[in-house]
Amino acid sequence: MQRSSKTSRRRFLAGGTGALSSLGLLSSAAAQPEQIAAGGYAVDDQVPFKGQTRRLKLTKGDRYIASLIFATDYPTHFRLKPELYPVCTPGGIPVTDSHQYCFIHHQSIMTGHGKVLVDDSSREVDFYRKLPYPDEDREDKFHKGKNLFHIGPSGIQKIMRSTWDTSDRIVVKLKLEWQSRAQMSEGGKLLVNEQRQYEVLQRGPYTVIDVFSQLVPASKPFTLIADGHSYSGVRVHDMIDPDEGGVMRDSERRTNPDGEYWDQEGPRKAPRWIDCTGRIGRQTAGITLISHPGNLRNEFYCRGWGLMICSAARGHDVRVTRRSPFQYATRFVAHDGEIANEAVDDLYREFSARKFPLT
Repeated sequence: MQRSSKTSRRRFLAGGTGALSSLGLLSSAAAQPEQIAAGGYAVDDQVPFKGQTRRLKLTKGDRYIASLIFATDYPTHFRLKPELYPVCTPGGIPVTDSHQYCFIHHQSIMTGHGKVLVDDSSREVDFYRKLPYPDEDREDKFHKGKNLFHIGPSGIQKIMRSTWDTSDRIVVKLKLEWQSRAQMSEGGKLLVNEQRQYEVLQRGPYTVIDVFSQLVPASKPFTLIADGHSYSGVRVHDMIDPDEGGVMRDSERRTNPDGEYWDQEGPRKAPRWIDCTGRIGRQTAGITLISHPGNLRNEFYCRGWGLMICSAARGHDVRVTRRSPFQYATRFVAHDGEIANEAVDDLYREFSARKFPLT
């Protein structure tokens, strides 16, 4: 690929830092060349396209671990919630997918909720899908009992501040505003404040990613109305999902579970974890979603085309006030080769002992 003789990519990125700084988005921590050379963890802060999107590229030495991708140009850009994409095993195999052939709102490792209702509001706002602005004359031939062209638009999860640390792992801390969207406007109404933290490390055959999220009202209390689009989940790589020959299994020793799992006992008992493993070329790799027992509840959903989700609000409403914030924690493990049930159980116990780091 030829490079332009007028400007290098490094100069282009450097030229965009002023605009980002004015938005309060730049972190004081920067990736240092000596960290990369020494094989340490590093974060490369990139603005690849005219300031519209931003990528925090997470590496260990010369190995790509993952990237946190989000928009900085609101609300014209299509990206309405941040995503961690791609996510690689220590061997460099990507095991997540984004914008697959179905359901473009499934964005690798993702966080959000489909129905957020603020007190005294007449409309639920979707912070999970990508619903367009309302078109009352348009027919929705795929849904019965609802018309997706009438109930939008989806809100945006806008990152207001990001900081990170690279010591024995990568810790990325975000401050987000969940805002409604208003047509012909640069922004909507602030409804929810979120703190989110990603902790990323690699050891042996595992890339371990712990995600912590805390929601508080921006002004009035709100309710996470029970909805299937919720809360912390992953769209696995299309080549390793069960539809393409991969295998899902869970802590209850079920093979290729499918649908909702939130009962306390019986065939729909909620698992502690779900794993999806398959082959990409000659390599075997997979990713595991692990719940935290300290969550309000853990309701799981999985499908053979590659979705695994864990939430407290798939089947039950969650009321959120300043005195009672919503906190949720999940662990994702991208692994080279097969992973034994006993190994996942150990990773679950390790995660269970962790205290929620956000206040």
